[in-house]
Amino acid sequence: MRRRVALSVCVLALLGVHPVAAQAGPALSASSAGVFADEGYAFVPLSPSRVLDTRDGTGGAVGPVQGRITLDLTTTVPATATAVVLNLTGVAPTAATHIRVSPDEYNVPSASILNLVPGETRANQITVLLGPDRRLHLHNNAGAVHLLADLAGYYTPDPASRFTAVPATRVLDTRTSTALGPGATREVDLSAHVPATATAVTFTLTGTGPTASTHVTAHPSGAARPDVSNLNLEPGQTSPNLVTVALGADRRVRLYNHAGSTHLLADLAGYYATDRGHRFYPVTPARVADSRIIHDPYLAGWTRDFTLDSWMPATAVAAVVNLTGTNVTAPTYVVAYPAETTRPSTSNLNLPPGRDTSNGAVLALGRGARMTLYNHAGSTDLILDLTGFFATAPGCVADCLHAWGGDPGHGSPTPSRRPWLSGVTSVAAGRGTAYAVTSDGTLWAWGENRSGQLGTGTRGGSSAVPLQVGGGMSGMVAVAAGEQTGHALQSDGSVWTWGWDQQGRVARVLVPSKATAIAASDSTTFALVADGTVWAWGSDGFGNLGGGACPTANCPPATPVRVSLPLPGDTRITAIEAGAQTAFALRSDGTVWAWGRNWRGESGTGAAPSDRVSPSQVVGLTDVVTIGGGDLVGYAVTADGRVWSWGDDTWGTLGTGATCAGPTAVCWSTVPVQVTGLTGPTTIDSAYGTTVARTPDGAVWAWGGNGDNGRLGTGVTGSCATTPLPMDCRSSVPVRTLVTGASDVAVGALGAFAVVPG
Repeated sequence: MRRRVALSVCVLALLGVHPVAAQAGPALSASSAGVFADEGYAFVPLSPSRVLDTRDGTGGAVGPVQGRITLDLTTTVPATATAVVLNLTGVAPTAATHIRVSPDEYNVPSASILNLVPGETRANQITVLLGPDRRLHLHNNAGAVHLLADLAGYYTPDPASRFTAVPATRVLDTRTSTALGPGATREVDLSAHVPATATAVTFTLTGTGPTASTHVTAHPSGAARPDVSNLNLEPGQTSPNLVTVALGADRRVRLYNHAGSTHLLADLAGYYATDRGHRFYPVTPARVADSRIIHDPYLAGWTRDFTLDSWMPATAVAAVVNLTGTNVTAPTYVVAYPAETTRPSTSNLNLPPGRDTSNGAVLALGRGARMTLYNHAGSTDLILDLTGFFATAPGCVADCLHAWGGDPGHGSPTPSRRPWLSGVTSVAAGRGTAYAVTSDGTLWAWGENRSGQLGTGTRGGSSAVPLQVGGGMSGMVAVAAGEQTGHALQSDGSVWTWGWDQQGRVARVLVPSKATAIAASDSTTFALVADGTVWAWGSDGFGNLGGGACPTANCPPATPVRVSLPLPGDTRITAIEAGAQTAFALRSDGTVWAWGRNWRGESGTGAAPSDRVSPSQVVGLTDVVTIGGGDLVGYAVTADGRVWSWGDDTWGTLGTGATCAGPTAVCWSTVPVQVTGLTGPTTIDSAYGTTVARTPDGAVWAWGGNGDNGRLGTGVTGSCATTPLPMDCRSSVPVRTLVTGASDVAVGALGAFAVVPG
C-alpha cells in the first residue's frame, strides 16, 4: 500500500532464483463480475415518477423536514444503479435554508443543491451518486420544509444510452408565438436535433412572465402526463430549471402548464442515444469555482474562463454542475459555454437581486476541459459545484494497469485491464488514492482528494479516472503513497510531495543530496540518498523519524532528518520500505532494520508489542535481497529465494498456512517466520490484510484477506460477514492470481494493481 520504488536493480534474476508451485489454498466461492467506476456509466431514462413527497408520505417520510430524512430507492431502481437523476423541489420553507444530498449519513458534501427563502416553492434537477444500499440522505439546513423528488432516470454500468453534448441551442421560445394558458400543452419537436436512436434529452427550461402561481411538467410525447413537476413559477418571475426527460416515439417532448399563462424557453444541452455518445463519471461533489474567495464578482458583461482538468480528464466533453448566484445587485442571467467559442443566445441561470439562486446545468466543454461563464447585468458572485462529467476512455494499448478486488465501484474479483493509461512503468496505492508513473515521465493519480492527494492543485471531491499530478511535470521515475499524501522521485534525484499540508499543490522536499528511492508510511516519508543514508520527514508519533534530529536550530515543517541507522564500516542502506507506521531498511550486509510502531510485532525485532521501536535489526535474517511492508506486517526475501514474514496474522498475511481463530485471538509473530509455497518474489506489497507479490516470471501471487470483493485476484469472492471468518474469506498461503507477465504490483484501498505489458 505505502509503496517504495527504488532505482536499484533487483538481484534475484541474476541469482537464478525461480518460483515453485504454491500449496493449494482454501476453496473459494464463485462470484459475479464487479463494477469499475473508471469505465463510466450509461443512462436509463424512466417515465417520470414521484418518489418522495413529504406532504403525503410518498417515499416514507411524512411532514416538513427538519434536519435529515432518508429516501429509499431500492424498489425504484435496480441494484446495478450507481447514480440517479432527480428533480428536487422544496415547498413552503419556514426559514431561509439550503438542501444537501449525500449517499450516506456521514460524508455530507458542503455544497448545497437547492437554496430556498421562506414561503417559496423552487426546484432543481440533480445528479447524485448512490451508495450500495441505494438510499439517499437529504439534509435541510434550517427551519422546516416539504421536499418532493421526481425520478427521471438512473446510471448503470450495463449497456444503455450515452450522452452527446451539443452547442446550446434554443429549440423553443413561445415569446415568438403564444404563451401557454392554463392546462395548455406544447409539443417540442426535437427530430431535427437528435438522431432516431435518441432515448432522452437534457435542456434548460425557463419560464418567464407567468400570470399566476403555476408549475410546468415535461414528459414524453404520446404518454400520459405524470404527476410530477419540473418548473415552479410565481407571477412575474423568470426562473429556469434543468430538465432530463425521456423522448416520445416521435422524438417529441410535451410541456404542460398548470395555471395562468406563461412563456417557456427551452435550450437543448444534449441527448442520450443507444448507438453513440460518452459515458458518465460521477464525482464526489466538489466546489470548483467561487468568486467570493478571490473577492472578484462578475460585473455586467464580464466573462471568466475555467479549466476543469484538475477534476476531470482534459478530453472530457461535458460537465454536470450546480451553478449558484449570490450577492446579486440587479436582475441578470448567466450563460455557461465552451471556452474559445461564440457565446450562444441561451441562458443557464436567471438571478433576481438580493437572494441566492441555484440551477443545475450540463455544460459542453471546450478544448482541454475549459468553459466560460458570462454575467449579463449588475454584479454577482458565481459558485460552480461539480458532480460529474461525460467522457470516453482512450483505452490502453500497451503496458497497462490491471486491477481487481477494490471497494465497491473500484473493481471485480477478476483482474481486468483498465482503460485510461498506456505506457505504465510503476504503480503505488494508498488509503484511498492510487498513483502510476508512465514511460513519458508523467505521474497520474485517482481516488480520494480530501487533502489534495491527487496533486492537481485542488482539494475535495474524488476522481475515478487518472488525472495528471502537477500539471506539466515530467521526468518522474518513482512514486510512493501515504494516507493523505503522495510523493514522487524525479530522474535528477529531487523529491516532490503533495496532499496534506500542501493544499493540493506539489512542492519540492529539500533532501540533503540526490535521492535514489522513496517510501511512505501513513504519515511519514522516507528518502534513500546517494550516500546510502535514510532521511525522514513528517510525523514522529510512533518514532517514525527513527531518532533523527533537526539539523539546524529552527527547522521548518517537513524538514528531512537523518534516521539513526547504524552503518558500521563501509555498509550502507540499499533499499527502503514502509508499512502503516513502521519503516524498514535493507543494509548492504544483507540485514534488515526496522523502526516505528510495533503493535503486533510488525518490527520483526522480537520486541514485545509497543507504540515504538527505535532502529533495530530484524532478528534472524541475513543475505536479504528484497523487503516489503504492510499495515501490521513486514516481509523479506533471502538470496536462497525463501520468503519471510512477521507481524499480524489475523487475515493470514504471514502466509504460513496457520489459521487465526478470529480478530480477538493472539495471532502474530514478533520474529520472522517462513511464508509457505512461494520462492523468490521481486516485489511484495501489503495493505488491509491482503498481500501481493510478483515473481521473476511476471506471475502475481496473493495471500491474506480475500474479502467480499475478491482481493486475492483469483476471480472469486469470499463471504466475510460471519464469525469466525469462513475459509473463503481469506487464504493463509499464497495463491496464484490470474495475472501473468506483470512488471510491478501494488495493493491499497482501491484494490490491487499490476502493470502488464500486453
